[in-house]
Amino acid sequence: MPLIIIRHKPWQRKIATRLAGFLPDIVAPALTLPERTALDGLVAPKDIIVWCSESSDSDVHADDLAIVIFAHDFPERKADLEDQKETILDKVRDVVQAIREEDPDEIEISGFVWLLLFPSAFGSF
Repeated sequence: MPLIIIRHKPWQRKIATRLAGFLPDIVAPALTLPERTALDGLVAPKDIIVWCSESSDSDVHADDLAIVIFAHDFPERKADLEDQKETILDKVRDVVQAIREEDPDEIEISGFVWLLLFPSAFGSF
């Protein structure tokens, strides 16, 4: 159950909100491990939680848009970490560019994608 946290500057709310809708479809295939089972490495967009929040004046060295992805640390995923990050980053750049082309008044944006893997366990109620 990957978790994506998007932090954005107030003036980037529209891009952040639109991007939040695209991220599960971008991230799921990049993190899916086809050699594993549905509950053990296969990721569907509906499995991804996205939290979106505005950065504050107290944040230090904050980009306009920060995308932090937390996912379980499977050995196969760790082996391809850089490739997965690049795949996600390329698609995020494409979506941000498309949004900016739709609205020429959108200002330049700086941001990053940070893919973090760690041991995890998820349970719902």
